[in-house]
Amino acid sequence: MDGSGTHHATIGMDVSDRKTQVCVMSKAGGSPKVVMETTIPTTREGLRKFLAAQDRGAAVVFETGTHCRWMEEEAREAGFRAYVANPCRLRMITESRTKNDRNDARTLARLALADVGLLHPVKLRGAEFQRMINLHEMRSLLVRQRAGAIVQLRAIAKSMGFRIAKCSAESFRRLDASAWPQEFRDIAWPMMRGLEQLAITIRTYEKLIRELAETPAFRAKVERLREIRYVGLLVATAFVAVTGGDAGRFGKPRDVGAWLGLTPRQDRSGDVDRQCRITKAGSPLMRRLLVESAQMILREGRAPPTPT
Repeated sequence: MDGSGTHHATIGMDVSDRKTQVCVMSKAGGSPKVVMETTIPTTREGLRKFLAAQDRGAAVVFETGTHCRWMEEEAREAGFRAYVANPCRLRMITESRTKNDRNDARTLARLALADVGLLHPVKLRGAEFQRMINLHEMRSLLVRQRAGAIVQLRAIAKSMGFRIAKCSAESFRRLDASAWPQEFRDIAWPMMRGLEQLAITIRTYEKLIRELAETPAFRAKVERLREIRYVGLLVATAFVAVTGGDAGRFGKPRDVGAWLGLTPRQDRSGDVDRQCRITKAGSPLMRRLLVESAQMILREGRAPPTPT
């Protein structure tokens, strides 16, 4: 690699779930030239075997995706410089009229030959931050499943001519079912048992999140965030994990909203300034948690004053 951010040889990889299309490109002699094109298995063994026969001076390039973390790890351990491209910023690939695996691998290799900055490379989070996100995602999945089951049970009850008492999703499983019609109890009891098990599993994930929040990578940052009203353990730990523990990357506080996809997309040209929806460019997990916190604020604002 020279001082201008370019390489003399690059390995572009278009990664699919089972196979990866590879393009090795060089600009020896002045102009880019395809040295080799092949397909390898999308496995650790397949990647290791391929990289073992390649020049360590080449840059390895692939896009973010399911396999990007372990692929970057393997490439770096093999002695290569690895770049993880941001596909959201590569319209020449995502919107190409001749899009296929071979062309995508070629484009990645060619862009890295010109200037790796054109890839808008991303920095992957550390292992501890990714573990926290994984715990949050599993908990979020179970919470959504619980909510869906409760909504369905309430809808069935209405179709039978009665309503289930209002309560939180957490306390729904503890409702007194003896007042329910026998016909409904016959339908609901298996799901009520399932909600009991869901509650146990959700609490288990919350315990794992609390334990990880006490590690050095999280403790100080989480405690500082929790000083903010309506910011609890879940919001604080998710934010630290999503940002990779580096909130200093944002120049201004309002930049966080744009990074999380909470700001409207711009569509302005001449005298036309369209009102667009939010970009949703960031973490869906973090957006859901922030929306839940905002709803808590709104509910408290509508609540009647406490008698004195």
